[in-house]
Amino acid sequence: MRKSKIRLIVSIVLDVFLINLAFVAAYYTCKPLGVDLLESLKQLPSWENQSSNHLFLIGILIVTGIRLSSFLLFKLYKPVWRYASVREFLSLIGAIISGTLALIALLYFEHLLHSWMLFLMDGLYNVVFIGLAKFSFRIAEECRRIQVATPRTKVLIVGAGEAGIGVLREIRKHPEKGYQLVGFIDDAPEKVGKSIRGLEVLGSTHELTYIVRKRQVDEVVIAMPSASGSKVREIIRQCEYRGCKFKIVPSIHAILDGYVSIRQIREVQVEDLLNRATSRIDLAEVSKYLSGKRVMVTGAGGSIGSELCRQVIKFDPELLVLLGRGENSLYHIDIELRESEPELNRAMILGDIRDSSKVFQVIEKYRPHIIFHAAAHKHVRFMENHPDEAVKNNILGTKNLIDAAIKNHVQAFILVSSDKAVNPTSVMGASKRVTEKLIQCKAKRNGTEFIAVRFGNVIDSRGSVLPNFKRQIAKGGPVTVTHREVTRYFMTIPEAVQLLIQAGTMGNGGEILMLDMGEPIKILDLASDLIRLSGLEVDSDIKIEFTGLEPGEKLYEELLTPQEGVTATKHQRIFVAQLEETIEEETLLAQISELEKLANHLNAEGIIRKLQEIVPTYKPNRTFADHHYHGKAKQSETQVIRLPIPHNIDEKSAFAGS
Repeated sequence: MRKSKIRLIVSIVLDVFLINLAFVAAYYTCKPLGVDLLESLKQLPSWENQSSNHLFLIGILIVTGIRLSSFLLFKLYKPVWRYASVREFLSLIGAIISGTLALIALLYFEHLLHSWMLFLMDGLYNVVFIGLAKFSFRIAEECRRIQVATPRTKVLIVGAGEAGIGVLREIRKHPEKGYQLVGFIDDAPEKVGKSIRGLEVLGSTHELTYIVRKRQVDEVVIAMPSASGSKVREIIRQCEYRGCKFKIVPSIHAILDGYVSIRQIREVQVEDLLNRATSRIDLAEVSKYLSGKRVMVTGAGGSIGSELCRQVIKFDPELLVLLGRGENSLYHIDIELRESEPELNRAMILGDIRDSSKVFQVIEKYRPHIIFHAAAHKHVRFMENHPDEAVKNNILGTKNLIDAAIKNHVQAFILVSSDKAVNPTSVMGASKRVTEKLIQCKAKRNGTEFIAVRFGNVIDSRGSVLPNFKRQIAKGGPVTVTHREVTRYFMTIPEAVQLLIQAGTMGNGGEILMLDMGEPIKILDLASDLIRLSGLEVDSDIKIEFTGLEPGEKLYEELLTPQEGVTATKHQRIFVAQLEETIEEETLLAQISELEKLANHLNAEGIIRKLQEIVPTYKPNRTFADHHYHGKAKQSETQVIRLPIPHNIDEKSAFAGS
């Protein structure tokens, strides 16, 4: 006989025993209360000659039959009760209530309704006896967990919103983790002093150090997914001051889905210190823009290019063309896309945007509807040393793509630009401003809409300071920062690309769109935070050294010049730059032609002079010759003005940048 049948028989036999036990208990409980079913049955003509024992046996058989029938009707023999949950408990209650109602109905037909209390009591005993029997495994398991997991870690939850309540719920579901909840803290005054799910809100974040000391907190869980990076940094510094550990619940998407698990509570990462409000994209608009289209991404193996590929494929393009000149990076993104979207129709092109012939042939062959141009040399110091490469790659490569796009009637061309194009002090920044000018003068040609999207640094890209800091910390320091006051705007790569794609749906041709970069971050603070997050102390474990501004580097990045303003768009994080400059296309193309000749002759000083002619706001903070031939020159004393984009901007308003 199969084990499953043996288990079923044993389960039914046990239920029969417990049903009988419940009936006997109910009978002797109700008899002193004047409810005696046997005496009532004897008064009926058909039962008056029956003995009490015979009537009792008949009663037990009827009750057992009805109870078992209701158990079978509610399929109580299908669940594995070791893993039973609320659903199974409700099924058990439903079966017992149904059986009880059937028995009371039987009394009604026999005109014995005055004995209804007996079967009500019988039902209650069934809940107790059978419920304990079926949930005994779960009860024993929970008791074992509680015994094994004597609370060891006192936990304070920062944030009494949905995320915090999710953390509370998960910690209570997992006592084996050894957490003892101390309370919430929250900055909402109406919550302080109140109790949420039985846990008190002890105070605000300003009282964190006092509460941690008073309650002897071991660990703080930050459950504020929408908090700013500065707020997260403030909480972490208070935790460090009191010497308690800290973790974070980072995923706003998990909170919106109503799901927070213990697995999502993790160590704080540097991205959390730059936390920004979650950007929402118009999925319907983007889907209409990309779905069924042939999309080409240049620089497809780079940080921005590869993320563009990952996000574009979510919108079911007809074809994705990946163009890049780094074979290893292109190979890796190809493998990743092949594994994640095996049905994706894609073309991998190993090639250089400086190769005009190949660029024209590729675009003519695949006829993309949309081109995202992310290929560029971005390292400021390298371009200071090799301005000819900045001209050939950033300017001439972009011109090749623009010309090919116009010839082949590409619908949209989106240039990935940089905040370094604003009042440039570097060759790289000046070269990006020249490409913006190309976009502006082409505007809309032969059905192609050209737009540029300008934004700042992306966190953890290959050109970011973070990988360098992590490498320096791993080898024991020192961590090198160019200047004590240097600041930068930062975004995460996925957020920057989401907004970049959204911006692509909004251009009409010739615009320079800017992404709201939030508040600038001091690089020194970033380095210090990263050292602390690595479990080390600044100076005592890892030293920070200042090396001086590098060639072309700014103290502050800018998103606008004093002459520029911004106009809001329908997306709260995307703005249109109001550029007053008039660009003569013939003049610009002649100047670019001269740049090409200078680059071919490796005339670095000539390139810089020509860039200053094309971009009057370009003021090198040291010349190529000073750096390359005479070592470290004196830093430029030119004052740089920071002009962050206003946050609370009305859609119909334009703001002067000065």
